[in-house]
Amino acid sequence: MRGKVWFAGLAGVLLLAGCIANRAAVNGDPENPYPPKGGAKAGEIYHLPTGLVISEDGLMDMLSGARLVCVGETHDNLSDKRVELAVIKGMYRRFPGKVAIGMEMFRTPQQGALDRWVRGELTELEFLKESKWYRSWGYDFHAYRDILLFAKENRIDVVALNPSKELQDSVRRTGRDDIPGDLRRTLPEIGETDPWQRAVLRGVFAGHSGHGDGDESFDSFLRVQLLWEETMAQRVVDYLKSPRGEGKRMVTITGGWHVTFGFGLPKKVVRRMPIPYAILLTEEISTPEQKEGRMMNVDLPRVPLLPADFRWCVPFESIDGKRVRMGVGTEEKEGRLLVGSVAPGSPAEKAGIAKGDELVAFDGKPVKESLDVFYLVGGKRDGDTASVTIRRDGAEKTLDLTFFMMPKPKGH
Repeated sequence: MRGKVWFAGLAGVLLLAGCIANRAAVNGDPENPYPPKGGAKAGEIYHLPTGLVISEDGLMDMLSGARLVCVGETHDNLSDKRVELAVIKGMYRRFPGKVAIGMEMFRTPQQGALDRWVRGELTELEFLKESKWYRSWGYDFHAYRDILLFAKENRIDVVALNPSKELQDSVRRTGRDDIPGDLRRTLPEIGETDPWQRAVLRGVFAGHSGHGDGDESFDSFLRVQLLWEETMAQRVVDYLKSPRGEGKRMVTITGGWHVTFGFGLPKKVVRRMPIPYAILLTEEISTPEQKEGRMMNVDLPRVPLLPADFRWCVPFESIDGKRVRMGVGTEEKEGRLLVGSVAPGSPAEKAGIAKGDELVAFDGKPVKESLDVFYLVGGKRDGDTASVTIRRDGAEKTLDLTFFMMPKPKGH
């Protein structure tokens, strides 16, 4: 009897302690409850709910339980692309033939070009032209090249996630009520705005634009953000429910803010199709000099949510840091590709290329459009050479050019 009384008394104490604990203030950061001792280190992968450091194989074992794996990147960091490729390869090894990739970098009208690329029907240059890569996305194709080559080599479907530019522009200007009929049919269902997402995006908008909280253009910014994510979610679900996507898992590659805290793409997918998902964010470990000018002054609310399931710490390696430039401005005129300008001190100037020259060939390959040259130069690195054939005063001449790093042009 005494034992029973004691047990009951203990239960009462525990119950009381639970009530007291519920009223106590939370100590620590709810977004990072287990900050790494000594700071995060490049190469380490953290499981945020437990604070444990896990191996890459351990990460893949845990990700294998998800049908949707959302990877959030920083667009100008090459290290993030390596993480994405590692995740895609890891998932493919575990589920050969049962993995697809969703990419923010492509708009829905570009799906045909993506399908032809995966089927092996397009060269890289043809793919860049058909997909309008540099017009639509703008970042160096070579940063994402290994991902797209792996998809092509293994016939992995790549799904374009972003809406058409026409729909995006219409929603930005007028909202969802005055969209023309043809575009209206492509508008995804827009759910109720998550209050935490609205608060976070208001902070991001204020930091990015320099405007205060009351700026009316925030509504336009929010409409476009929600359009992107609702379209992404609809594209993911449509694919996974289709015969091509049956039984498959998808790895999505988007900017980090589309998946952080889960209220963007993940929540909008689950609203349409309840499936297990995981969020992996990259965390940039960089020097103060590297961060200079890249970090926004953002005042964000304290969100009572974990930002992700996993955080993979990576060094910062700039996309532009690897890119060399020829140093010419080009213009297409009457079927010819002309040099419109030559940057002083550039590889082109040192090779003897002059304004008014017609570019005929690059390393023996004919060039007829600006993109032809841009693509071929994109495969070069510091110290590489090229032979450039020009036509000047009716005569052809081949010049030897050596690439070296030069400052990024202003306005680019």
